Amino acid sequence: MKYMITGAEPRGESDRLDPEELNRRVRHHQQKLDELLRARVRGGKTGLIFVSVGLGPDRETITVKNSRGKRLQIDGPFPETRELIGGFDIIDFDSCDEAIEFAKYEHAHQSLVSELRPIREFWWISQTFGNAAAKLFMLKSVEDECAVLSLPESERTQIMRQHQGVGAEYVASRGMLDQEPGLWVGGRLDVSSKAKTIRWADGGRRVTDGPFAETREVSGGFNMVACASIGEALTWAEKLAARDGDAIEVRPVDGCWWIYHE
Repeated sequence: MKYMITGAEPRGESDRLDPEELNRRVRHHQQKLDELLRARVRGGKTGLIFVSVGLGPDRETITVKNSRGKRLQIDGPFPETRELIGGFDIIDFDSCDEAIEFAKYEHAHQSLVSELRPIREFWWISQTFGNAAAKLFMLKSVEDECAVLSLPESERTQIMRQHQGVGAEYVASRGMLDQEPGLWVGGRLDVSSKAKTIRWADGGRRVTDGPFAETREVSGGFNMVACASIGEALTWAEKLAARDGDAIEVRPVDGCWWIYHE
């Protein structure tokens, strides 16, 4: 099963770090991914998916919220939490226990808080032929999970199909079928009750049930999109925020790499 592992830190901490410490943290994370990848390849494991994404600073984040049919643009992440997500990984694991052991990130800095959630649905549309004059943005769907789960199954399916329809519109508008460059990655997360949070406490990393931030709104899914500007990314966010109360957080991607092995 695929899992999304998000890494969060106290808000503003990365801005206060000296470049050497920041680079050390990034290299440590990359080393852990490299060790896992090498072990998987040596073991002959197939069907392997690795996606690792680092996000830009929160000051570059804009949230699009649907309020009674009007699309409002709000500076900053949504919702406001003490800790801020700095990036995420998507990795195949055979079990939740295996994913938790990896997410404990031995020797990582103590302020790191990791959240692990199963991915219910995942799709990837990419065309990289030619030179893309674009950068990547993460469009994170934030929702009132209790309200969404109370909807009839047919309505929840309709919401999913509407998001897929926006992806299809993106493909058509960028001419990807005619080999124009573009990227649309989509993932739908499982319910937050299946999330596990790993944080430093009492001299070690402790695992608790549930997401790392106790808020009414939780992340329900995400899209990673190649756009020429944040203005274009906000246009797609407005299309995704189709229902009253929908919120889409738009944040630049600072770095990204992926591996697929069949």
